[in-house]
Amino acid sequence: MECGCCEPMRSGSASRRESTAQPLPGEEIAVELDPEAVRPLYTGRDPVHDFEHVLRVMHLAERIARMEGADRAVVRAAALLHDVCREENDHAAASAAFARRWLAERGAPPGFIEAVAHAIEAHRFREPRAAHTLEARVLFDADKLDALGIIGLARLFAYSGVHRHPLWMPVGEGGRDTDSAAREFYRKIRFLPGRMQTETGRRWAEVRLARMQKAIEWLEAEIRGEDFEDGGT
Repeated sequence: MECGCCEPMRSGSASRRESTAQPLPGEEIAVELDPEAVRPLYTGRDPVHDFEHVLRVMHLAERIARMEGADRAVVRAAALLHDVCREENDHAAASAAFARRWLAERGAPPGFIEAVAHAIEAHRFREPRAAHTLEARVLFDADKLDALGIIGLARLFAYSGVHRHPLWMPVGEGGRDTDSAAREFYRKIRFLPGRMQTETGRRWAEVRLARMQKAIEWLEAEIRGEDFEDGGT
Protein backbone atom coordinates (compact mmCIF):
# COMPACT_ATOMS: atom_id res chain seq x y z
CA MET A 1 0.00 0.00 0.00
CA GLU A 2 1.41 3.40 -0.94
CA CYS A 3 2.05 5.58 2.10
CA GLY A 4 1.10 9.19 1.46
CA CYS A 5 1.83 10.61 4.90
CA CYS A 6 4.34 8.32 6.61
CA GLU A 7 7.90 7.57 5.64
CA PRO A 8 9.64 4.47 7.05
CA MET A 9 12.83 5.16 8.96
CA ARG A 10 15.14 3.02 10.99
CA SER A 11 14.60 2.99 14.72
CA GLY A 12 17.52 3.35 17.11
CA SER A 13 15.64 1.61 19.90
CA ALA A 14 16.52 -2.04 19.32
CA SER A 15 17.70 -2.39 22.92
CA ARG A 16 14.40 -1.25 24.45
CA ARG A 17 13.11 -3.88 26.88
CA GLU A 18 9.60 -2.61 27.64
CA SER A 19 8.06 -1.63 24.34
CA THR A 20 5.41 -3.69 22.60
CA ALA A 21 6.83 -2.33 19.34
CA GLN A 22 8.82 -5.47 18.63
CA PRO A 23 9.49 -6.01 14.93
CA LEU A 24 8.06 -8.98 13.12
CA PRO A 25 10.57 -10.91 11.00
CA GLY A 26 11.80 -8.70 8.19
CA GLU A 27 9.84 -5.59 9.13
CA GLU A 28 10.87 -2.10 10.20
CA ILE A 29 8.94 -0.85 13.22
CA ALA A 30 9.47 2.91 12.98
CA VAL A 31 7.29 5.20 10.89
CA GLU A 32 7.91 8.93 10.83
CA LEU A 33 4.46 10.49 10.90
CA ASP A 34 4.06 13.92 9.31
CA PRO A 35 1.98 16.28 11.53
CA GLU A 36 0.50 17.96 8.46
CA ALA A 37 -1.03 14.65 7.40
CA VAL A 38 -2.90 14.54 10.71
CA ARG A 39 -3.97 18.20 10.91
CA PRO A 40 -7.23 17.72 8.89
CA LEU A 41 -8.40 15.15 11.44
CA TYR A 42 -8.69 17.91 14.04
CA THR A 43 -10.56 20.52 11.99
CA GLY A 44 -13.19 22.41 13.98
CA ARG A 45 -12.03 21.33 17.44
CA ASP A 46 -12.44 23.54 20.48
CA PRO A 47 -9.28 25.34 21.67
CA VAL A 48 -8.80 22.99 24.62
CA HIS A 49 -8.20 19.89 22.48
CA ASP A 50 -7.38 21.35 19.08
CA PHE A 51 -4.43 20.59 16.83
CA GLU A 52 -2.23 23.06 18.71
CA HIS A 53 -2.72 20.92 21.83
CA VAL A 54 -1.74 17.88 19.78
CA LEU A 55 1.45 19.56 18.55
CA ARG A 56 2.41 20.61 22.06
CA VAL A 57 1.91 17.05 23.31
CA MET A 58 4.02 15.77 20.42
CA HIS A 59 6.91 18.10 21.30
CA LEU A 60 6.67 17.18 24.99
CA ALA A 61 6.49 13.45 24.23
CA GLU A 62 9.52 13.57 21.93
CA ARG A 63 11.52 15.44 24.56
CA ILE A 64 10.58 12.97 27.31
CA ALA A 65 11.27 10.05 24.95
CA ARG A 66 14.82 11.29 24.39
CA MET A 67 15.42 11.68 28.11
CA GLU A 68 13.85 8.35 29.09
CA GLY A 69 15.10 6.26 26.17
CA ALA A 70 11.70 5.55 24.60
CA ASP A 71 11.00 4.97 20.91
CA ARG A 72 10.51 8.48 19.50
CA ALA A 73 8.63 7.36 16.38
CA VAL A 74 6.04 5.51 18.45
CA VAL A 75 5.43 8.37 20.87
CA ARG A 76 5.32 10.87 18.00
CA ALA A 77 2.60 8.93 16.17
CA ALA A 78 0.68 8.25 19.40
CA ALA A 79 0.78 11.93 20.35
CA LEU A 80 -0.47 13.00 16.92
CA LEU A 81 -3.44 10.59 17.05
CA HIS A 82 -4.26 10.48 20.78
CA ASP A 83 -7.28 12.82 20.69
CA VAL A 84 -8.61 12.16 17.19
CA CYS A 85 -11.90 10.79 18.60
CA ARG A 86 -12.14 13.20 21.52
CA GLU A 87 -15.91 13.55 21.20
CA GLU A 88 -16.45 9.87 22.08
CA ASN A 89 -17.27 8.86 25.67
CA ASP A 90 -14.14 6.70 25.91
CA HIS A 91 -12.04 8.80 23.58
CA ALA A 92 -8.84 6.88 24.34
CA ALA A 93 -10.24 3.54 23.18
CA ALA A 94 -11.98 5.13 20.19
CA SER A 95 -8.83 7.02 19.16
CA ALA A 96 -6.74 3.84 19.47
CA ALA A 97 -9.18 1.97 17.23
CA PHE A 98 -9.05 4.80 14.69
CA ALA A 99 -5.23 4.81 14.82
CA ARG A 100 -5.12 1.08 14.09
CA ARG A 101 -7.25 1.50 10.96
CA TRP A 102 -5.64 4.74 9.81
CA LEU A 103 -2.06 3.54 10.17
CA ALA A 104 -2.82 0.15 8.61
CA GLU A 105 -4.34 1.88 5.56
CA ARG A 106 -1.04 3.72 5.14
CA GLY A 107 1.09 0.61 5.29
CA ALA A 108 2.50 0.93 8.81
CA PRO A 109 3.92 -2.34 10.22
CA PRO A 110 1.69 -4.29 12.65
CA GLY A 111 4.13 -4.11 15.57
CA PHE A 112 4.39 -0.35 15.23
CA ILE A 113 0.61 0.02 14.98
CA GLU A 114 0.00 -1.96 18.17
CA ALA A 115 2.63 0.01 20.09
CA VAL A 116 0.99 3.29 19.03
CA ALA A 117 -2.52 2.02 19.79
CA HIS A 118 -1.57 0.79 23.25
CA ALA A 119 -0.04 4.15 24.15
CA ILE A 120 -3.21 5.92 23.04
CA GLU A 121 -5.46 3.50 24.96
CA ALA A 122 -3.49 4.08 28.17
CA HIS A 123 -3.33 7.90 28.11
CA ARG A 124 -6.74 8.65 29.64
CA PHE A 125 -6.69 10.35 33.07
CA ARG A 126 -10.12 9.23 34.23
CA GLU A 127 -10.52 5.43 34.49
CA PRO A 128 -6.97 4.90 33.24
CA ARG A 129 -5.76 1.67 31.67
CA ALA A 130 -2.42 0.23 32.75
CA ALA A 131 0.50 1.46 30.66
CA HIS A 132 2.57 -1.61 29.81
CA THR A 133 5.26 0.14 27.77
CA LEU A 134 7.61 3.04 28.29
CA GLU A 135 6.10 4.75 25.25
CA ALA A 136 2.63 4.61 26.82
CA ARG A 137 3.94 6.17 30.02
CA VAL A 138 5.68 8.89 28.01
CA LEU A 139 2.47 9.80 26.17
CA PHE A 140 0.49 9.85 29.42
CA ASP A 141 2.95 12.29 30.97
CA ALA A 142 3.21 14.51 27.90
CA ASP A 143 -0.57 14.87 27.69
CA LYS A 144 -0.83 15.79 31.37
CA LEU A 145 2.05 18.26 31.19
CA ASP A 146 0.01 20.31 28.73
CA ALA A 147 -2.57 20.80 31.50
CA LEU A 148 0.06 22.43 33.73
CA GLY A 149 1.97 25.72 33.72
CA ILE A 150 0.85 28.91 32.02
CA ILE A 151 -0.43 26.99 28.99
CA GLY A 152 -2.43 24.83 31.39
CA LEU A 153 -4.00 27.93 32.93
CA ALA A 154 -4.85 29.24 29.46
CA ARG A 155 -6.51 25.92 28.64
CA LEU A 156 -8.55 26.12 31.86
CA PHE A 157 -9.84 29.55 30.79
CA ALA A 158 -10.63 28.18 27.33
CA TYR A 159 -12.51 25.26 28.91
CA SER A 160 -14.58 27.67 30.99
CA GLY A 161 -15.38 29.69 27.88
CA VAL A 162 -16.39 26.67 25.81
CA HIS A 163 -18.74 25.43 28.55
CA ARG A 164 -19.95 28.91 29.57
CA HIS A 165 -18.67 28.53 33.12
CA PRO A 166 -17.42 31.42 35.25
CA LEU A 167 -13.88 32.35 34.29
CA TRP A 168 -12.56 31.85 37.82
CA MET A 169 -14.56 31.31 40.99
CA PRO A 170 -12.66 29.96 43.99
CA VAL A 171 -14.04 26.58 45.04
CA GLY A 172 -16.62 26.90 47.82
CA GLU A 173 -17.06 30.67 47.39
CA GLY A 174 -20.49 31.78 48.66
CA GLY A 175 -21.27 28.28 49.85
CA ARG A 176 -21.31 26.94 46.28
CA ASP A 177 -19.12 24.54 44.37
CA THR A 178 -19.55 26.15 40.96
CA ASP A 179 -18.06 24.76 37.79
CA SER A 180 -15.17 26.99 36.81
CA ALA A 181 -11.50 26.84 35.91
CA ALA A 182 -10.73 27.02 39.63
CA ARG A 183 -12.74 23.90 40.37
CA GLU A 184 -10.85 21.94 37.70
CA PHE A 185 -7.52 23.12 39.10
CA TYR A 186 -8.23 22.36 42.75
CA ARG A 187 -10.00 19.05 42.09
CA LYS A 188 -7.67 17.62 39.43
CA ILE A 189 -4.80 19.63 37.97
CA ARG A 190 -2.84 20.25 41.18
CA PHE A 191 -2.56 16.51 41.78
CA LEU A 192 -1.05 15.70 38.39
CA PRO A 193 2.63 15.55 39.45
CA GLY A 194 1.77 12.59 41.68
CA ARG A 195 0.17 10.77 38.75
CA MET A 196 3.13 11.05 36.39
CA GLN A 197 4.60 7.77 35.19
CA THR A 198 8.18 8.74 34.28
CA GLU A 199 10.83 10.46 36.36
CA THR A 200 11.25 13.16 33.71
CA GLY A 201 7.51 13.77 33.61
CA ARG A 202 7.26 14.02 37.38
CA ARG A 203 10.07 16.54 37.73
CA TRP A 204 8.79 18.59 34.81
CA ALA A 205 5.25 18.55 36.24
CA GLU A 206 6.47 19.88 39.58
CA VAL A 207 8.14 22.83 37.83
CA ARG A 208 5.02 23.62 35.81
CA LEU A 209 2.72 23.27 38.81
CA ALA A 210 4.80 25.72 40.86
CA ARG A 211 4.66 28.21 37.97
CA MET A 212 0.91 27.73 37.65
CA GLN A 213 0.30 28.18 41.37
CA LYS A 214 2.23 31.44 41.39
CA ALA A 215 0.14 32.74 38.49
CA ILE A 216 -3.05 31.72 40.32
CA GLU A 217 -1.92 33.61 43.43
CA TRP A 218 -1.63 36.76 41.33
CA LEU A 219 -4.94 36.05 39.60
CA GLU A 220 -6.85 35.67 42.85
CA ALA A 221 -5.21 38.80 44.27
CA GLU A 222 -6.41 40.70 41.20
CA ILE A 223 -9.93 39.30 41.62
CA ARG A 224 -9.98 40.62 45.20
CA GLY A 225 -8.43 43.93 44.16
CA GLU A 226 -5.44 43.25 46.38
CA ASP A 227 -2.68 43.25 43.78
CA PHE A 228 -1.66 46.91 44.22
CA GLU A 229 -0.23 48.64 47.27
CA ASP A 230 -0.66 52.41 47.30
CA GLY A 231 2.18 53.77 49.39
CA GLY A 232 0.29 57.07 49.87
CA THR A 233 -2.64 55.58 51.76
